[in-house]
Amino acid sequence: MYSGRGPLARSAVRAAAVLAALALVHTASAQYPSKPIRYVVSFPPGGIADITARVVAPKLAEALGQPVVVEQRVGAGGNIGAEAVARAEPDGHTLLSATPPVAIAQSMYRNLRFNPRRDLAPVALIGDVPNILVVGASSPVKTLRDLIEFARRNPGKLNYSSLGAGTSVHLAAELFKYQAKVFIVHIPYRGAPQAMMALLAGEVDMMMDALPPSIAQVRAGRTRALAVTSARRAPQLPDVPTVAESGFPGFEVTGWVGISTTAGTPPATIARLEAEIGKAIANPEVASLLERQGMALRFLGAKEFGAFIDAEIAKFAVAVKYSGAAVD
Repeated sequence: MYSGRGPLARSAVRAAAVLAALALVHTASAQYPSKPIRYVVSFPPGGIADITARVVAPKLAEALGQPVVVEQRVGAGGNIGAEAVARAEPDGHTLLSATPPVAIAQSMYRNLRFNPRRDLAPVALIGDVPNILVVGASSPVKTLRDLIEFARRNPGKLNYSSLGAGTSVHLAAELFKYQAKVFIVHIPYRGAPQAMMALLAGEVDMMMDALPPSIAQVRAGRTRALAVTSARRAPQLPDVPTVAESGFPGFEVTGWVGISTTAGTPPATIARLEAEIGKAIANPEVASLLERQGMALRFLGAKEFGAFIDAEIAKFAVAVKYSGAAVD
């Protein structure tokens, strides 16, 4: 007599459970979004993270049929906004404008209250912005090779400014120093304008900065660009070589921007967001607006973006250790 307790019965129960779970995922996806979406930006207005969010949000709202509201949650090197998303309901209704601090935080902060890689789910990479190494127009240094040779002969004599310790531009410079085996003193300022003014005033020898805010000074002849940190030359400055071309193959540290959401969000919801983000940045109007800000569009889906973040975490861990920038 069949008891209903044998292997076939157990298999049937498991199959029914799987089908029920899939049905729930399908239902959740079909109902998503069911309310307005918060798009959290962890940095002040006007930066590339904020600009990207404000360009992409209207297209997502149009595609998803719900308002997408950009919300500034600024402070603690981007951790306040990232933590707000990490602790939100895992339903895809809270997004993060994800930038390098998501990868820096785990090695930078010893007492971080959340784990960005564990508690945030990558959705898509949108693009990246090169960093640029510049010197003053009167500097005798003409090339990156000149700089390295001088720094090696005169350890500690040169200095550079950045918009702050622990930022991605600071760590880009530290990775360059690490690979070039040179000692150049870091002088942090409270923002990019102050760091640039120090360079123009001759208070520092060079500066590492994001390309968009620096390009006007280069074009005006007030600074000289030695190299960009992207894998390929920046189309805005096609005559400026990359660090990789200047003797450091594989060197690449950019200010990337993507979108993450709360870990545990249903895969179907992430897949829909990924698809709509891809469509948004393929829109010529969106692409043009972002490219005018100095961004090179570089779409990666959720799985690829996750692998990209893992590589960035490992890269920045080296820079944090070498620079001694970690904080409690």
